[in-house]
This record gives sequence, C-alpha cells and structure tokens, in this order.
Amino acid sequence: MIRMITKTAIVVLTLAGLSGGATAKDWIEKVQVKKDGIDVIPVEVTANSNAYTGIASNSHRFLLRLYGKATSGKRIVAMKLGTFKGVRYFEADGALWSKSFQHRDVGSGSKRTVATTYKPTIPVNKLRWQGWDPRQACALNMDKKIKSGMSKSEVLSKEWITTAKAYFELDAVAAKKGKAKNNKWNIKNTTNQRDGYGYEVRVKCRKSV
Repeated sequence: MIRMITKTAIVVLTLAGLSGGATAKDWIEKVQVKKDGIDVIPVEVTANSNAYTGIASNSHRFLLRLYGKATSGKRIVAMKLGTFKGVRYFEADGALWSKSFQHRDVGSGSKRTVATTYKPTIPVNKLRWQGWDPRQACALNMDKKIKSGMSKSEVLSKEWITTAKAYFELDAVAAKKGKAKNNKWNIKNTTNQRDGYGYEVRVKCRKSV
C-alpha cells in the first residue's frame, strides 16, 4: 500500500513538473495586429432591381500594423499574417492567404520587439469576414431602411455606405537569444502566440442596374 502511494506521488510530481515547464516556455509578451491609418477606399457591391447580387471589387489594399514582443532574454524570430483563424508560422495554409516574415523582416533574430507596417493588396475572395461579408452588409442596411419606412425599390435605387470587418490573425514566434542570433531556431525550440483583429472596411452599396 505504501509503495503504491509513493509511486502515485512520483507520477503526480512528474506531471506537475512537465506542466510547469510548458508554462515557462511562453516566451511571447505581446502580439498585436491592427489597422494603421485611415482606409477610405470601399469594397463595392452590385445590385439589381430585387437584391444585392455580389462583390464587384476584385481586391483591397489594407493598412496594417504588426507588433510582436518577446519576454526578457528572448527574441522575435518570425511572424505570420493570415486572413483566417488558426494561423501558424510552421504550418502550411493550402489555398488560404498568408504572408510570413522572418530573417531581415524581423531584425534577423536580434530584436525583442518587432513593430512594422504592412500594406498588402489581397484578393477579396481570399478574405474572411467577421459577422457578415460586404454583400450581407448591404442587405442588412436595406433591411434597416425598409423598417424605417422606405420601399425595397427605393433603397436599391440609391447608393449607400456601410461597413464590414475583414478578419486578420498574426502569429508571432520567439526563441532564446542564442538560438535566435545564430539562426538555429525551429518548431521544437520556439514558442508562439496569436492575435486576431476585425479590420473595418467601408462598403459601397451600388444603385441597382
């Protein structure tokens, strides 16, 4: 009985030690992606006499600020931006849109803090949206106008400006100073952390044609 209790205690202590090690390996102090500046160019939506039919804009240029800060003694070695949930620097994304930053892009492993602007032009069909996409945003705006007393044909005969939120996610990767400096980092000796952001885009609901 005593031997069984002792073995159980050893297992519990071992698991606790492993858990503590995993927590200690969190080397990202902060990661953030957000809008950098005023984006006035709208995504345009088409309409016919009955409804909003689709998104006319092929692409959109985004104004982004990317930020990653490692804990003391660690360095940011890479970052990856994507337009979907679950962005991972070390994983492939298939047909989804992403952009990786490493080496000189992040200071060649010499910086604890990396802050940079990025202005990608991204195909609209590669974007993911929070809540509703631009066409749905126009449909929601029409519903509000109809509830306020306008007819559908009256709403569709006018141009409207509304908003939708494109989703971005940034994954930052940190390594120990020595590994970062010598470019000896990989998935096994780094840790990462992500931040998601809903980037508000102006939406132009065109008149019906």
